[in-house]
Amino acid sequence: MNSVIEIVGKNERVVAVFTTHDKWNSNLNINSNDTGYTGDWIMRKNPNVEVLVIYQRVEGVNNIYKGYITSIEGPLSQYVKSSRFKIHFKKIKLIGVTGSTWPEFANCGANPVRYINT
Repeated sequence: MNSVIEIVGKNERVVAVFTTHDKWNSNLNINSNDTGYTGDWIMRKNPNVEVLVIYQRVEGVNNIYKGYITSIEGPLSQYVKSSRFKIHFKKIKLIGVTGSTWPEFANCGANPVRYINT
């Protein structure tokens, strides 16, 4: 699997996000029932997306997850003008790994959020 386009179905509205997992940082929480959230993303207020793809780098391995968005919470701060949001999801599955870097996989620059409409 080299690109997010390979796993996006026809007519799917997708947001893909890049995250890492190490002893200092993880903004991905997956429950045993395949629900959870990933959060603190700078993104559009009403992105009109239904599918979530997560590229998670863990100790040099790039895991790829795909799931379905149940809600987008935010903005997360009520005290400052904020565009940070938390994405809640269901039916999240680890669908594979990739050797591609995030910019190669998402066909983007360093921005950790990418929107795809097919």
